[in-house]
Amino acid sequence: GMFATALEEDEIIARVRFPIPAAADYQKFEQPASRFALVGVFVARYDDHVRVAVTGASENGVFRWSEAEQALSASFAPEALDGLALSPDGMIEDIHGTAAYRAHLAAVLARRAVKNAS
Repeated sequence: GMFATALEEDEIIARVRFPIPAAADYQKFEQPASRFALVGVFVARYDDHVRVAVTGASENGVFRWSEAEQALSASFAPEALDGLALSPDGMIEDIHGTAAYRAHLAAVLARRAVKNAS
């Protein structure tokens, strides 16, 4: 869940590796008072795959949008995301936005990120 790790008490991180993508972009929709991301989307294109991560939207923290990754791996263009939609199930719902709004916003931000990274 949010603010938790998968590490056990007797485990320690020995190394972190971040491969450098060929193209990447992060888009966020800021909550005006705090400037934290109400929703954010990071898109990264590597030589052999694409990663799409959504922040600020889910009750369980950051998650990968695998359907978008598959579509963008076939064609790294905003149009590749046409017809894709995130389910509002499990999205945060509060005074700043409904779960459906956050799901829609993530899809919009993903398209913007792909456009900027192209």
